[in-house]
Amino acid sequence: MVKIKLLILVPFLFIACKSSSNFTGFSYDPPGVTNTVDKKTEEIKLRTIGAGSPKVWVSNEFESARANDFYQVNVNTFEVLIKPENAPINNSPWFAFKIWSDSAQVINLRLNYKGGKHRYLPKVSGQKQGVQFSHIIRDAAYDTSNGSVTFGLHVDENPQTVSAHFLDNTRFSDLIAEIENNRKPFITIDTIGFSHQEKPIIELTANETEIINPGALLLFSRQHPPEVPGYKAYQAFWNELTSDSELAVTFRKYFLIKAYPIINPDGVVNGHWRHNFKGIDLNRDWENFNQPETQAIKNALLSLQDEGTATVFYGIDFHSTNENILYPINEEVVTSPDNLTQEWSVLIKEDNPELNFRSEEFDTSSPIAKNWIYRTFGADAVTFEVGDEVDENAIRSLGTNAAQSLMKLLIDEWQKRNE
Repeated sequence: MVKIKLLILVPFLFIACKSSSNFTGFSYDPPGVTNTVDKKTEEIKLRTIGAGSPKVWVSNEFESARANDFYQVNVNTFEVLIKPENAPINNSPWFAFKIWSDSAQVINLRLNYKGGKHRYLPKVSGQKQGVQFSHIIRDAAYDTSNGSVTFGLHVDENPQTVSAHFLDNTRFSDLIAEIENNRKPFITIDTIGFSHQEKPIIELTANETEIINPGALLLFSRQHPPEVPGYKAYQAFWNELTSDSELAVTFRKYFLIKAYPIINPDGVVNGHWRHNFKGIDLNRDWENFNQPETQAIKNALLSLQDEGTATVFYGIDFHSTNENILYPINEEVVTSPDNLTQEWSVLIKEDNPELNFRSEEFDTSSPIAKNWIYRTFGADAVTFEVGDEVDENAIRSLGTNAAQSLMKLLIDEWQKRNE
């Protein structure tokens, strides 16, 4: 294949409500995924339901909850029905609910999914006698015939939360408060737009550069609500980039950072499996920009380019899936810098051998975030996927050392470009 160097970046032309005709979806996508015009979603009914005698109670009356119904199957077995916001949909069945009983008992609890199959190990957390507890259910019985899962659970009068991921970093209000509380003097927080439900689309800018036309690093996260491990990797990554280490301070002399930590706030708050409030996979809307969340980020970054205040060097879109994997742009595609992901991925694998990272290259035809970064700015970009069940300590270590190795690479690239 002959490489053709892109010398002039042609501005992206927005065409309202048009669907991609070239790319129809990845192998795991449902039909029609690239049609990002608003679709109908089913809002979950918030309620507390009791079943059995003595009564066992389940509640979805809190942020990020997902439990659509609850009933007794037999004397010892109870079932929670989990439905997606709309269908068809990728298999990312988020669940979160509180459960308790009028008297102490051990029950069999079944999670039954409509339109999907079990994916995430159940996480149980709560408080007993003033002491917080949490554990992961690893011995659940999976039913291959219908994709449900059943496990034993001790319930009593103390409510405990059962969820696909622990909820410490899932509630939108907590996420915003955490961002505000950890802000440093060189970091600005802006609302660049609003979701369908009028929740803010947050942009963080870390800027200590004093040079003309510095480099820019772009960070995206939480396009898909259940992908909490990817968000936690983003957090550790951001914290290292904005730390007081000698490397980070040097990096920020040459680069500013633009971060969009919670791109799908409606999906997070409503406990969605994957989509935004209008039933759209936001990471298929980076060509037509029919949704306010992607529109807001596009407009913010195009203004960065139009004003000539920085040159985009690299972009990272953090996600989670069933393995640790990087999705770089094909090596044959010329980017500026060229093939940075291929170089960085070697370092990530060396620094985190126990995570068994692998890489799988893709072309730039799909309407996803990393490809828009390339098409718009000519820069390299990557989809950074963290395994669904990676330990939180391992995630923090990954985010930290990955940020360190990338900063070194980008500083080298900056110096080469400005020799």
